Amino acid sequence: MGLFDTAKAAYTGNRAYRTHVDANKLTGEGKTAQAKEKYQAALKLYDEAERMGNRAPNIMQAYTLLLLREGEFERSRELMEAMSRQKGLSEADWFQLRVQYSIYLWVTGQLDRAMETIGRAAAKGMNGSVYGTLGMYWVDKARQTGEFGPALDFNRQAMDYDDEDAAVLDNMGQLYELMSEAEADGGKAAEYRAQALDYYKKAHARKPRQITTIYYLARMLHQDGDDAGARKLLATRDTLYISAICPVTGEMMEALAKEVG
Repeated sequence: MGLFDTAKAAYTGNRAYRTHVDANKLTGEGKTAQAKEKYQAALKLYDEAERMGNRAPNIMQAYTLLLLREGEFERSRELMEAMSRQKGLSEADWFQLRVQYSIYLWVTGQLDRAMETIGRAAAKGMNGSVYGTLGMYWVDKARQTGEFGPALDFNRQAMDYDDEDAAVLDNMGQLYELMSEAEADGGKAAEYRAQALDYYKKAHARKPRQITTIYYLARMLHQDGDDAGARKLLATRDTLYISAICPVTGEMMEALAKEVG
């Protein structure tokens, strides 16, 4: 590839990234329709840059994550696997690649492999993203097995790391809600449920547009008879960009809104 072609591929990749950033900003502002258009434009530019030979790790990581969020799971996997064969990747590149590949595994129903993959990243160092993502996997594992101890141990470590992280607080809320549903002792079940509600409220206060928190908190409020509170939360649903890797779907939101009235 000549110097001109290399420069053109880099320019196109940077345009894709800037468009992606603009879309994220629109998402944060609740301008969902405009954000979706921007995301699609970014995907086209990323694809063009990749076909032109752009293999810059930062561009490829952003591209593969957007593909995941847009539901293009197998295309994302292909690019991540191709990236893993590149020479000269830094430790930071491998760290991010493993985290993102774990998301692909998780969203395609391969939970154990997802936990193993992100575990290899975690062995090199922990950060808020890993605590939030692996904590979510542990909650899913507890949901599947009914064994809450390992999930509780890990998410308590996450709380020790950052007890104001909205994703970690949401994970704790989901975990305690599951524990309350599985607990035979009525008193303990009520205690666990109160803790779940408290974690959800803290998560919502930290990040009011976090989709999972909006859904689970609204559902709990509805169960408690506070339909006004649930409706207030769900009223924001049309302004939310619900990606393909979000465990709460648009259909789930609409079904709950219908139930609440």
